[in-house]
Amino acid sequence: MQRTLAMHMKNNGTKNSFPQSLLDPETFTLTYELVPGRGAGGKKIDRLLEFAHLAGEDGRISALSITDNAGGHPALAPIAIGSEIQQIGLEPLIHFSLKDKNRNQIESHLFLYQRQRFNNLLILGGDFPKATYYGQAKPVYDLDSIQTIQLIECMKAGHYRHVHEDNSHALPFSFQCGCVVSPFKMTEAEQVWQYAKLLKKIRAGATFIITQVGYDLKKYEELIRFLRNRQMRIPVLANVFIPSPAVAKFMARGGVPGILLPPALAELMQSEKKEDRLLRAAGMTAELRRLGFAGVHLGGNGLDFDDVAFILDQAEELYKKNTPALESIHFPIARCWSFYRPKDGKQNRLHPGTRPGSRPLHHLAHRLLFSGTNQLSRLFAAFCRLCDRHIISRRLLIFTERLIKEILFNCRMCGDCTLSESTYLCPQSGCPKKLVNGPCGGSSDGRCEVFPDRRCLYVRVYQRLDPDTILEDLAGASILPPKDWALEHSSSWINYFQKSK
Repeated sequence: MQRTLAMHMKNNGTKNSFPQSLLDPETFTLTYELVPGRGAGGKKIDRLLEFAHLAGEDGRISALSITDNAGGHPALAPIAIGSEIQQIGLEPLIHFSLKDKNRNQIESHLFLYQRQRFNNLLILGGDFPKATYYGQAKPVYDLDSIQTIQLIECMKAGHYRHVHEDNSHALPFSFQCGCVVSPFKMTEAEQVWQYAKLLKKIRAGATFIITQVGYDLKKYEELIRFLRNRQMRIPVLANVFIPSPAVAKFMARGGVPGILLPPALAELMQSEKKEDRLLRAAGMTAELRRLGFAGVHLGGNGLDFDDVAFILDQAEELYKKNTPALESIHFPIARCWSFYRPKDGKQNRLHPGTRPGSRPLHHLAHRLLFSGTNQLSRLFAAFCRLCDRHIISRRLLIFTERLIKEILFNCRMCGDCTLSESTYLCPQSGCPKKLVNGPCGGSSDGRCEVFPDRRCLYVRVYQRLDPDTILEDLAGASILPPKDWALEHSSSWINYFQKSK
């Protein structure tokens, strides 16, 4: 059944909520991204609110998304704009970025959003914090996006540790959590991890997806095929971003983490009129609708609502004509790895484990000492528990563990070790965001978002995997819980065997 553009109180006086719009097979859902800047007011905030008023009157946009310190820069908190959007009669889609929040702050924000009835959250790690007051802000990333979605699902189910049977809540937790994915990765390792982590997010409880910005329609199609092949009916919104010529040039140079804008497109935009860029966005919107996306997530800089209305009008006309002009809207990424072969559409063969390094030796040592299935591991467990009984022996064991693991793994002694789950590469020292359930989306051509002179930790993990590893192995792996920071600087050996009693 064909989806029609989302309408708002135009024909019968009723309006689909954002969640209803996503699930309605007859509705093509439209959202638009608002980016608050620094400051509590001013002309920029006035323009955002004017846009919201006009969007409410027009009726085709189901939700206005509000970024949370976009680009790692401090900005007006999304709740401020979200509250005013609610008063206008539109639904806010709040970006819930984890770069600035520890788990206590996450809980606090969730209670606040529950109180405000902000039910639609887009859960994302967020760009690494940038320099601000007196230099570089400290990144947090206490929970990752998967762990946060799990936390929210526990709160909704009533299994949350702060919720007791005798502690009723007048406002039940009713959050709908979205997640993000990038189908636009250059290398096999990056793309396989993106899809594996997406499946983990869905398993954790994500109910809709918004893609990263991209201009390669074949890669958009790949994502839809990937989900359909796995019988995933989750709604997906394609991210259609309309940059100014200057911003396009900046993005093409890799200025925005995780976004690949082909240089040929950036060059073309330098000589185009604004209308040409709007028509391209309209063409992309119509074609993405044909591909089976549930809707589009529009955004751009220097746009007013008349520009967006023009895009939506033209997209509807182009969709009805059913005459796609791919040459004007499709800009493939050079040297980009594809999950499916272009000739026959079958999945490409994966090549993990090309650089196993010392992983086999470490894996052997881990099985000998920590499996609990042989005499040596049982003796080692008894020795660690014995050392834990006395402060001097405990300190000697901690010193020994620190010395060995710092030399071999650049260990940070978090006390809650996950080396065996990451091919014996330490996320605490090797990943600036300290992610334990897979990579962020900010890498580029296999390089780390924060330190481009390094390979992404999870690209290195992929290269050390068993050669027979398939995507489903990564997606089906256990979701690691958050770190218990009370264990920091203690012995992970003792902690491991104390848990396994």
